[in-house]
Amino acid sequence: MKLKYYQHGMRRTLNTVRILLASALLSSFSLAAVSATSVSNATKPQVSTQAIHNTISQEVPAKGDAHGNVVHPDTTWTLSLAASSNNLWPTQSSTLTATTNMNVGPTPYYIEIFDNTAHNYVAICATGTSCTATVTQPQPTTHSYIAYVAYYPSSMSTPPTGIQASASAYVLWHGVNITLAVNYSTLPLNGVATLTSTTSQDISTAPQWTEIYDATTGTRLNDCGFGTTCSATISEAAATTHKFVAYVSNLSTLNPPTGIIATSNAVFTTWTSGNYRVSLTGPTTTYGSPVTLTATSNVNVGPTPYYIEIYNVDTGARIAVCGTGTTCSASASLHYGANHFEAFISSYSTVLPPSGTQATSNELTTFLRIIP
Repeated sequence: MKLKYYQHGMRRTLNTVRILLASALLSSFSLAAVSATSVSNATKPQVSTQAIHNTISQEVPAKGDAHGNVVHPDTTWTLSLAASSNNLWPTQSSTLTATTNMNVGPTPYYIEIFDNTAHNYVAICATGTSCTATVTQPQPTTHSYIAYVAYYPSSMSTPPTGIQASASAYVLWHGVNITLAVNYSTLPLNGVATLTSTTSQDISTAPQWTEIYDATTGTRLNDCGFGTTCSATISEAAATTHKFVAYVSNLSTLNPPTGIIATSNAVFTTWTSGNYRVSLTGPTTTYGSPVTLTATSNVNVGPTPYYIEIYNVDTGARIAVCGTGTTCSASASLHYGANHFEAFISSYSTVLPPSGTQATSNELTTFLRIIP
């Protein structure tokens, strides 16, 4: 009886061991399956087609077909990149579209659009045959863009590796020039003058406006949203000298306005009860620098408390001062392009406009050209 009981007990013990082992194996298999599922799901974040700047802010998306198999196509990749517009005003937008001949989803590759000027990616797409990005710039500039079919980039500031195809496009956000002129630079009290700004392009299609400001008081005098010219009437009842500037900018009453893409030369007008007058002459175009400028007064300033002074309006520097006679000359150094100068009869001063101004000259613009 004891032997039979022992054998029966052994059989029960062995069966229990078998059940425990099977249970352990099943648990191990289930745990492995759960772990594999968790890892697989963890590598499948969504890929945004919006702008991605400078840092990789998400994991590399999983690639492959519906079964997770990565396909290496035998067909040669083709790729195109098109911009909806490549000639824009600053702040306007263009849509870039990269199109390839095969779905990158089942492959190890991505469609990527890289700003080769700013050195950052504006779009990365993990699936499909196209990828888009909307781009804009606040200031005049040209950006070149390159689309790739390639591996996911290891850096957000450099082109990718494993490039299968590429295509390029550019977008120009064009600039505009603006100048400002006044028809009278010295006036009697209550005298009226007209300021006129001129842009190099019609701003009718631009989101920006032409605005004319009295920079002395900070007041906007006029704004214009169409055409190439804009005017404002000015007058002062007391003796004073004011500075005026025009901008191409956002529509604004701030001084200076917001969103400036072009700034004009400054001009000055003096209202006076005196009879002093001054003019400024010199070359309007030259191929060499420096040049000689000459200011001429209607009176000899020697017996008066005033001086003839010549200023570089662009830099604010006084380049000549004369305490006697009716003329004053200056040797003016130029930069390429337009250079602006004005003369004053004023107290001895080094600021622009000079203190105690009695008369302001016409503004002389001298262009330094490149030798043809």
